[in-house]
Amino acid sequence: MSVRKLASSVLAAIALLGGAAVADAKDPVNVVDPFEFDPDFRWFEPVYDLDLVDMKPEKRAHTGWFATYDRLNLYAGRPELFKPDTGENRLDGGWGNRYEIGFMLPGDKHGWMFNWTKLNVFAADTVKQERLNRFIPPDEEDYPPPSPPFGFPVRIQETNNLGYNFRFYNVGETQNVFKYQGYELNKTWRMTPYHYGGILEPLVGLRYMKLRDVNAFNNYTSSIYPPPPPDPPIEPPFEQLTTQKNITLNDMFGGQIGFRYFKPHDRYVLSTDFRAFFGGNWQSSKSQTITDYTEYDGTDPGSEVVSMQTVATPALFTKNSEFYVGYDVRAEISYQLTRMLSVRTGMQAIHIGRGIWRGGEDRPGTFNGGSKDQGLFMFGATFGLNFNH
Repeated sequence: MSVRKLASSVLAAIALLGGAAVADAKDPVNVVDPFEFDPDFRWFEPVYDLDLVDMKPEKRAHTGWFATYDRLNLYAGRPELFKPDTGENRLDGGWGNRYEIGFMLPGDKHGWMFNWTKLNVFAADTVKQERLNRFIPPDEEDYPPPSPPFGFPVRIQETNNLGYNFRFYNVGETQNVFKYQGYELNKTWRMTPYHYGGILEPLVGLRYMKLRDVNAFNNYTSSIYPPPPPDPPIEPPFEQLTTQKNITLNDMFGGQIGFRYFKPHDRYVLSTDFRAFFGGNWQSSKSQTITDYTEYDGTDPGSEVVSMQTVATPALFTKNSEFYVGYDVRAEISYQLTRMLSVRTGMQAIHIGRGIWRGGEDRPGTFNGGSKDQGLFMFGATFGLNFNH
């Protein structure tokens, strides 16, 4: 899709958001006073079952300022890099957080809400390759060695790996490594409660998402494990680690529409959220090869490092733009603990149907060559807290 069409869709979403806010507000220029709701901050005041039975459904809904926090355990699909029989359809677990803050005007029944979601996923297929001198033994005359006044006694690359008593490289390749962040600004409206107490809140807003994908693989050679011909042999005692790294950034911005439906029942509140989003994705990728050389005076344990050198090729950058579309759906159940505090758990699914670039440029062994028009599916459990004035 052309940049003109992407810009038109974004401007249309902004106009829709602004027009809805002006049309609904009694005074478009009125700024909400943070203490207009007369907050008393009695978060831990007890609430009784009889109080909840007599309370109308609209009184159980958010009024004034509210905030939520949820811990996320979502599983995400792998990039479309390899043939399907190599595990492309697998889901890898990741952890993240979701924060929401907003307010709802009690009388006018409309408000605003801001959402921030982040998730980290890491899955790699690696082995621990011992380095030539294996480990640095402690000094028998002075053990444990005294802590230096500043920093480390030697370069960190020359010491044993942190948490281990030997030296090694993690050699292999990444399978599914990315960082996801999403930001939302939504205008919400609260409809009249239904006959059985359910309440619907339509919303329209803006959504920005950022996806940083890392695809890397490396190769280890040394005087003990030389490369196969016709590559020249490595003179002993010497070793090198070659890493090919592709970092791909997806900056997605556009609009979204959706709703939230919830229904209180005794101390419980059942709720579901749905958002359909769309917009433009401005993509960029950085590809670079990094080689680490290490020379020793021998191959026995404790051999001294004679020299170390890191050589990096010039970084290659590529850019592209795509149109993306997807949805975000949640289902949760919360339990009222006190007057202003409840705990909740549920499930969430985020599906970006198209327009994602993962894997960077082509590399040996890839099937799809890092397609710039991929999808991403994330699904899993959530649990957290709900604070309400």
